[in-house]
Formats: sequence, structure tokens, C-alpha cells
Amino acid sequence: MKRFFAVLLALCLAGCSAPGSVSGPAASATVPVEEARTCRIADGAESGSLLLAEQQENGSLYRVSTADVPVTLDGKEASAADLRDGMLVTVYYTGGVLETYPAGFSQPTLLAAVSEGADDRAGLALQALEDLWSEDTALNENVEQLSVYIDEALVPNAAERAAAAWSFAEQHQLPAPLTYDWKELCDEGYVNEEELSWEKGCYFELKAAEDAGTGKTLRFDAQKWRGGLAAVFYDGCTAKQDKSGGWAYERGTFAIA
Repeated sequence: MKRFFAVLLALCLAGCSAPGSVSGPAASATVPVEEARTCRIADGAESGSLLLAEQQENGSLYRVSTADVPVTLDGKEASAADLRDGMLVTVYYTGGVLETYPAGFSQPTLLAAVSEGADDRAGLALQALEDLWSEDTALNENVEQLSVYIDEALVPNAAERAAAAWSFAEQHQLPAPLTYDWKELCDEGYVNEEELSWEKGCYFELKAAEDAGTGKTLRFDAQKWRGGLAAVFYDGCTAKQDKSGGWAYERGTFAIA
């Protein structure tokens, strides 16, 4: 009898589970974990296809469409039309990050933007790059590669600098740009330093002036370079930031080689 009761007790313990535990298929189910990444809208607010620059050190670039994703602005319900380039936005998502470049978010659940701290320096860089592109357009002919160097003093966040270069190349249907400065292009063999030429490429540079300025005023020089006698220069440009975080600049001295 003692052995019988011992076996019976063991069977009962095996068949019972602790209070509150779940058995069967539900026990293996997992609840999606919501993650979040804080980025700045580098480009695309008007189109709804956002190019986002992550704000942490060595941050990445991301693409996200505002279609079918709820939007808040300063904690209140908003729409994609309320978003502006330069705003900070936290992307909430549950499906992980897509391994593309720029990366994407699987199953984004919310775009939470804030108006405070908006700073569209990537947009300022794009303005200047586009103006350079439109000057002496013969320098752009047969270009297959770009290198876009943007001074850290103008755009401190590395991901924002990368976003401006990427968007610029994308708009002109060119492959992913390099971000080398002129000396690095020579060192890496892209530019023939003796002949001062880059047969298949074009170099763009936005460099802070010696008196670069701080806060809401920045001063910089800009150039487009294809060769020793094929270049455009803007020297002494001055940019000013408005209350919304946007920037506009006045071109300095214009020169062409």
C-alpha cells in the first residue's frame, strides 16, 4: 500500500502545474517586445518616405514610410503632414530591423516626434550640394561616383552627414557615395594627384570656415571639384537658422577654375 500511494502521489505531481503557469501551445507563445530608436528626420518629411539619422554615436541610417503608421507630435495625436525635416522622432517597432542600407523597421507601431530641438543641418548641406551641382553642369557629365565630404563642425552627427551624402547621390541616381576628403581620395587611388584629375568621379566639399560661428549662425566654404582646371568654389558662405530649426544660407564669393 505504501508503494501504491507513493506512485499515486508522483503521478499527481507530474500532472499538476504551479499556480498561474500555462501549459500546451500557449506556453511557447511569445509576446512581441517593443523597441525604440531615436533619430532625426534628415530628409523626406514632405514625401512621407523618411530618411532617418540615428542619434547615438556611430548611428545608422533608416528608411520608414509614414503610411499606415500612427504619428504623434509633442505627445499629441498628429499626422505625417505635421512632420518636418530636422525634427527628432522616436520610432517604436516590434518586428526587428531589416538588414538593408539604409536599414528598415519591421512592423513600426508609432512615430513619436518632438518639435523642440529641431535642427535641419542635413537639409542645409543638401541645399549647398544641390547649388554646387547646378553650377557648371558640364562638370557633372559622365560622373559615375561621388565623394561628399561634410565637415563635422557643420554637421556634428555622423549619421546626419551620411544621410545628406546618401540623399544627394540618390537624387542624382548615382551609387552610394564615398565620404572621403580630397587627400583621402588621392591616398586611396581615386584621384590622380599628379594629373589632378578624377576621370569618373566628382568631389564635393562643405568645410567650416576658420570663424565657423556657433549657435544659429554658421560660416563655411563649398566646392565641386573634377580636376585642376575643373572646379567651382563658394567662399565665405553664411547660414542662419530660423525658429523652426531650418537653415538658409547666402553664398559667398563665387569662383570657377
